[in-house]
Amino acid sequence: MARYGNRRSAWWICRTVSSSAIWSTSGSPPEGRGAFRSYIPVTARIAVIDDEAPNRTYLETLLGNAGFHVQAAAGGNDGVVLVEKERPDLVLVDLMMPEVDGFAVCERIRKGPAGADIQIVVLSALDGLDAKVRALEMGADDYLVKPVESRELVARLKAMLDGAERLRQQGSLARGRLTVVVGAKGGIGTSTVAMNLAALQTVGKLPEAVVLADLAVPVGTLGSMLNIQVPDQWAWREVLEDGAASVHRLSSYLMRNSQVPLRLLPGVRRGSSYRDMRPEAISSFATSLRGLAETIVVDLGNQPSPFAPPLLREADVILVVVEPEVICLELTGQFLSRLRETGILSHRIRLVISNPHGSLQLSRTEVATALKLEVAAMILYQRDEFSAASKRRLPIVIQQPQAPLVGQFKELMQALAAV
Repeated sequence: MARYGNRRSAWWICRTVSSSAIWSTSGSPPEGRGAFRSYIPVTARIAVIDDEAPNRTYLETLLGNAGFHVQAAAGGNDGVVLVEKERPDLVLVDLMMPEVDGFAVCERIRKGPAGADIQIVVLSALDGLDAKVRALEMGADDYLVKPVESRELVARLKAMLDGAERLRQQGSLARGRLTVVVGAKGGIGTSTVAMNLAALQTVGKLPEAVVLADLAVPVGTLGSMLNIQVPDQWAWREVLEDGAASVHRLSSYLMRNSQVPLRLLPGVRRGSSYRDMRPEAISSFATSLRGLAETIVVDLGNQPSPFAPPLLREADVILVVVEPEVICLELTGQFLSRLRETGILSHRIRLVISNPHGSLQLSRTEVATALKLEVAAMILYQRDEFSAASKRRLPIVIQQPQAPLVGQFKELMQALAAV
C-alpha cells in the first residue's frame, strides 16, 4: 500500500493502553452508562470495510467485546456485497482502499438495495475538509478522523445506533395508513393500480413517506416493473419467522429506484417458501408494515396466500380491482362474500374498475349496482401511454404526469382519502 504513503496499522485507529480494555484502561464503562434507556437492537450488526488486515482484526475484537456482531470485508467490492447480503445496522468504512475506495463504497451502499436505513461511518486518516464533505455527499452519516480513542469510537457508534433505533421505534408507534389492493382475477392490472397509486401519493413528500409492498404470489412482479433488481433468493422465512418481522428489520429490506420517490418491499421470488409460515408470524408482519411509512400500499394480487387474511383485517382501505365483464364480476362477487363472512365490513371496501383489455361489457353504474359497492374510479387504459411507461419501467403517473389517464388515478386517490 505504498502508494498511499506511510499507513499505520491498527493502533492508528484507536489509541488505548490495552486493546482488551474497551471503555478505558480499567475496563470500567463511561460515566452515566445505564442511566438512560437503550434502544439499540439486541446484538446490533456492524460491517467493517478496510483493506488492512490489522485494522480489521482490531475493530472486530474491539466491537465484538463491546457486544456488537461484527463482519468484515477486505475491500470495497467485497464490502458492498457483504452489506447487500447481510443488511447490517451500521457500516464502518475506510477511505483509502485500492480499486474501490471508501467514497465509492458509501455511494454504492446508499444507492443500493440496502441503503435506505443503514448508518455509514467513515473512519479515515484524511483530515481535510474536502474529504469530509465528499464523504458526506456520497452518503456517509458521520466522519471520524484517526486516531480516535477506543472509548469514543464505541460510544459514538452506540449513540448512532441508539438514535436510529429510537426513531424506528417511535415510527412504529405511529400507524401509517395501510391500503391493500387485491383482485379476484389475474391479468386485470392489480399491480399496475397499486404501483401508480403508491407513486402518486409521493407527490410533495419525502421518499421515506411511502412504501409499496409486493405480496402477490406465487411470484411478485413490482421489482421488475420498477426496474429494481431483487435478489433471486429473497428470504421470506428470514423476514417472517423467529420474530424477525420488526419495523427495524423490514426497513433494512426496503429497496429503491432513484427515479421513483418511494421504497419497495420486494415480492416473493420463484421457489421461495411462504405457504407454511406460522400465522402468528404473518400477523406480526402485517402489524409491522404500518410502522414503515406514513403511507403503505400493498399489492396482494389475486391468488390465495397466507398474507391475505391478516392484511385484509389490518387494512384501513381494501381496494378491489374489477374488470367490467361478466366473468370477473362473478368472481369478484364471490370474493366479496368471503370477505363479509370473515367479518370485514363494506365501509372499508372500494371498487376500482380496471379496463386493460378495452372491453366495456358493463358500465360503471352496472358494476356498482351488481356488487353493491361504491366505485372509487375507473381506469381506462391508453395502450400507447402505458406502453411508453412500461418500456421505461416507471409508473405512468411519474413517466407522463400530464397524461389524461393520470387524472383517473388522482380521482382514485381522492376517493380513498375519504374512506
